[in-house]
Amino acid sequence: MRKAVGLMGLVLFLSVPLCAGDIPDFELFGGYSYLRSDFGSTDRAYNGWNLSLTQNVNKWFGGVLDVSGHYAAINGIRSNVHSFMYGPVFSHRMKGSFTPFAHGMVGAVRGSQTYLGLSQPKFAFGAAVGGGVDVHIRKHAAIRVVQVDYIFTPFLGVRQDNVRVSTGLVFYFGQK
Repeated sequence: MRKAVGLMGLVLFLSVPLCAGDIPDFELFGGYSYLRSDFGSTDRAYNGWNLSLTQNVNKWFGGVLDVSGHYAAINGIRSNVHSFMYGPVFSHRMKGSFTPFAHGMVGAVRGSQTYLGLSQPKFAFGAAVGGGVDVHIRKHAAIRVVQVDYIFTPFLGVRQDNVRVSTGLVFYFGQK
């Protein structure tokens, strides 16, 4: 957790001279994330982080690389889920302070359970669709008020329908 806070501080420090513009070349998001995982008949709540880097091609279209990590511990069994996904993002840049967006991504999801030092990691295909709203607080920064994603994974042949909700800070780099 200390590393994530230090990284966000470094990004904030470096973002001031590199930013500004109506349409940024890149958007860096980092923040808190909550994952509600459905594994067959078992639901599990995870807390964690979400990072994404968006490269804008034009005013409304870009590509997003999304990475997240979520963690839980129940009855001595520690579980974690990490996702690594990429896909298109569509933004509606309005005059004013709001930017709603929608995205669809595919990639890999890694899940692991650990008990008494023994771990069972598994990788699976993952797909996500969702969106959110950014509220601009400065020319080079915004607050991601909410990002909600539906994430599908088929771990061990069992379909999982997961919901991820994230919030945090967005920093803008470059200018189109």
